[in-house]
Amino acid sequence: MVDDQRAALAFIAIITGFMGCIQGVLSMRAGSTAMLADALIFVNHSASATIISWTLTGKFTRSPLVIRLQGFVMLLLGAAVLAAVVRRVYIGSAPRPATMMLLGLLAPGASLTCSAIVLRQRNAASTLAAVWKLSTSDAVSNVAVVAAGALVALTLSNIPDLVIGGAMAGYFALKGWRVMISGRIVDPRSP
Repeated sequence: MVDDQRAALAFIAIITGFMGCIQGVLSMRAGSTAMLADALIFVNHSASATIISWTLTGKFTRSPLVIRLQGFVMLLLGAAVLAAVVRRVYIGSAPRPATMMLLGLLAPGASLTCSAIVLRQRNAASTLAAVWKLSTSDAVSNVAVVAAGALVALTLSNIPDLVIGGAMAGYFALKGWRVMISGRIVDPRSP
């Protein structure tokens, strides 16, 4: 059963890592901070699935130090996107709403695929519970990217992209800070 869990986690890590890379690269071409923040969430999901998979081998433990390190990386990545938001406030940006909405609509395919993989592993519910929570946060962030793209198209302004991207990155950085300070994973549903 552990091998099945590890295989499921490996698929999840690959899918979310690939989606994070695609969104990260295309966010630069689309000029979108919301897409960049969404890419961070996918990359974090991939890293978490990889770490959980390593712990199943028994050779690696998810110690508070490892969790703090993951929180520190989350904080740095969130801060980097916030810096991109501030930079674009001052120098301006021209987000491409069509690209934002298209990728925002394709990204849930990755989230749904990961959710289907988790659902097939019902016997490993405790191990994959964190992955399930991450899948739901992926889905919420995908909707936020589509909303940002639609609002950019409607208002012909970059402000919706900057606000939504900044909010997503700020939440990501705050969650990273909380993980880094506590040394334990914070429930994404908690305030």
